[in-house]
Amino acid sequence: MNRQGFVKLAQLLAIAMATCTALAGDALAGEDAAARKLLQSVFDKNSSGFQTGQSKTSITLTLASGKSKTWTTLARVIRGADGKLKTRATFLEPADSVGTELLMLEQGKGEAVQYLWLPKTKRLRRISGAQRNEPFMGTDFSFGDLEGKNAQTGAAQLVGAETAGGVPCTKVEVAIADPADVYGKVVLWIDEKASVPRKIQFHDKAGQLVKTLEVERVKALDGGRSLMEKLRMLNHLRNSVTTVETRDVDSKTALPDSLFTPDALGK
Repeated sequence: MNRQGFVKLAQLLAIAMATCTALAGDALAGEDAAARKLLQSVFDKNSSGFQTGQSKTSITLTLASGKSKTWTTLARVIRGADGKLKTRATFLEPADSVGTELLMLEQGKGEAVQYLWLPKTKRLRRISGAQRNEPFMGTDFSFGDLEGKNAQTGAAQLVGAETAGGVPCTKVEVAIADPADVYGKVVLWIDEKASVPRKIQFHDKAGQLVKTLEVERVKALDGGRSLMEKLRMLNHLRNSVTTVETRDVDSKTALPDSLFTPDALGK
């Protein structure tokens, strides 16, 4: 169901769809083979049979001051003929964000090409390099979080069993090897029954906990797959939280490949 990253996080919604993507990957030197096998099994179970889908997603940012802002998006996803996922998120509200679009094109091994369309300036921006560390629309998700490369560029280790949100989980720690990544370590609580992460902690290069992703509601789908219907990202540096909820999931409507090109954005 998804192949696009950590908080991708997964793949019927533009942010949560990304979560399971970066779980898959080839075994790396010095890592626990059982840990990588577990991450791969989560990916395999949720990606099996997925071809197309769309949903409405609400994204609410709440600052430490209590001030909040909510966006609504239409998230559309297809699997191309090459087996790679293409994701297009179109902002429907509020008025100052209507028409803003994000296109993510999977390249493999956690890599994705991202394009941001800004209707006010009619500017198409390719997100690359240090720009991936910038906040997405001011939320607690960075563009890099949406791509979800992290778990594929580090060595995974099983570190025990622990509950997350009251659910028994297997805990996996991934040491990030990529020097360009802002994170130094990612810790996941994997719900093996539902085959989804219930919690993910992101630590910087100095070991400080900077963000925590919590999956609050999971819905069982056909074929043993799971949809993360509600999740939230806590930013421990600015004491803010971004909540993402998915509704109106449609995995029946066929979507043309032509919707998922940079030239199609804004049209």
